[in-house]
Formats: sequence, structure tokens, C-alpha cells
Amino acid sequence: MSLTMHRRPVAGISSRKPSVRVAALFGKPKASTTTSGSKSGSSARITGRAPVLADPVDFEQVGFRFDPANNRWLRDDRFAGKFDQTLATPKSGTPYVVWPAIHTLLVSKGLRSVTPEEARILTEEQGWTLVDVRLGDDYLKNHAEGAISLPIYRYVEGTGFWDNVKKAAMAVGFAMRATERDPGFADKALGQLKKNQKVVLMCAIGGTLDTLLNLRQGVKAAIRDPERAFGRESRSLKAAYELINAGWDAKNIYWVEGGLQQWRFRGLPTEGTKA
Repeated sequence: MSLTMHRRPVAGISSRKPSVRVAALFGKPKASTTTSGSKSGSSARITGRAPVLADPVDFEQVGFRFDPANNRWLRDDRFAGKFDQTLATPKSGTPYVVWPAIHTLLVSKGLRSVTPEEARILTEEQGWTLVDVRLGDDYLKNHAEGAISLPIYRYVEGTGFWDNVKKAAMAVGFAMRATERDPGFADKALGQLKKNQKVVLMCAIGGTLDTLLNLRQGVKAAIRDPERAFGRESRSLKAAYELINAGWDAKNIYWVEGGLQQWRFRGLPTEGTKA
């Protein structure tokens, strides 16, 4: 996707400010702890899992820049504090906050993840609402049992030159309909949910906030992965950011590790036309 370029070293970022200053949302980072709670019974105390981090995350210290040669974001604390320049402006669609800023906010706010089994306990036995943030068409085909649909992306609605280019490129190159972030997601969330309602977010793959890669847990120490300076972005994590921006407390939000893919792999029930 082509983005408006800014003269400063943070590539692909506009000088326009987000509607809510990103820095104003940040709090001091919370210490990472491991998941606790059993996986069965309504008395289970589920506290989720904090991300495993290579370095401390403090919004006053974290900076980042884009590496065009390798098409990835790098942590570079020389640019710390420049959170008024975190809005990417694509040629098609509406401006959006870039992933490193979202990652830093979510970690600073203490967002935690749960396994698919824990998500099922929370939603079936403890009053949490399972929210599927994938496209509505994907939800209709197959979704976790009991989930409601609240897509964070939509099909491209514009008819301008770059909108049509994007539609054509996706149709010809991938046989898919082009999508874009839904700028009305927060308003729709407030229309379907009560503000600060306890929710478990699910997308297709889950993503991760971890910045250390643990391939052989208990055998070798976790390693730094240059591709994971800011974890792996996902639609459920972007949705968590939007909800926090809309007034949700991060303590009332979990996201499902591995998303629907892991939910199905572990044999948990699904619904839909292709369930």
C-alpha cells in the first residue's frame, strides 16, 4: 500500500495528528507475568498471559522507524516521544495509527491474551462476550460458537482513482475483494456493546505482542527476532486498541491466542454455513 511520505526518518507517516493523541492514552508499563487459572469449571480464575518482552516498554522511551529495505518496523529510541506523528495516510482509505504505536499502547496498558480454552470458559461461564472482528462474510461462513460479529475491516467503499486501483489489484492478483479499516468501528462497538463490557476478541490468526521468540521452551533461551520488534499485528489487537481509545479498560479486554485457526485446531465448536 502506498503511503504519504514524511520528511522525518519515520517512513510512511503523516504529520497529521490522530483524533485522540496516542501519548495521552499511555500509562506506565506493567510487569509481565505468566497465565494463571485452570481450564475447567466456573470457579477457574483466569488472568490471561502478559507478553514476553525483549526490552522494557515505556511510551516516553520507545521510538521506531520503518526499514524499507526489509519492509519492517524497527525499534529506534532516538525517535522516542514522537507520538504526534503516528498517523499513516494511505492513498486509498482513511488515516490510521501505525502498528508500533498500537503495540506500545497495548503493552503499556497491560493487555493480556487467553488460550481458546480459556476464552470458552470466560464466555460460557463467566459472562464475557466473544467478539469476532473478521469480515462479516467470513463470520457467516464459520465462527466460534456464541461469538458476535463486529468487523474492524470492511470492503473498500470509495470510488476514487486509488480506490479503484486497489480493488483491481486485489481482484486480479489475489482473486479477493479489497478491504480497508472501518473508521466507524468504535461507534459500531458502542452500538452493539455496553461501554467497558467485558469482551474476548478473536480474529483469524491472533497475532502476538511478544518481542522474544521462544522456539524451544525449557530447552533454549528465548531469542530476539528482528521481524518481531513489535510482535505481530492482527485484527484482534487493532480492535483492542480501538476499544481502549473508545474508553474501555484494558482489564476488560482479552484476545485469543491463535485466533479462530487455533480454536478450530483444538476441536472447539463452531457455527456458520461451513461449520
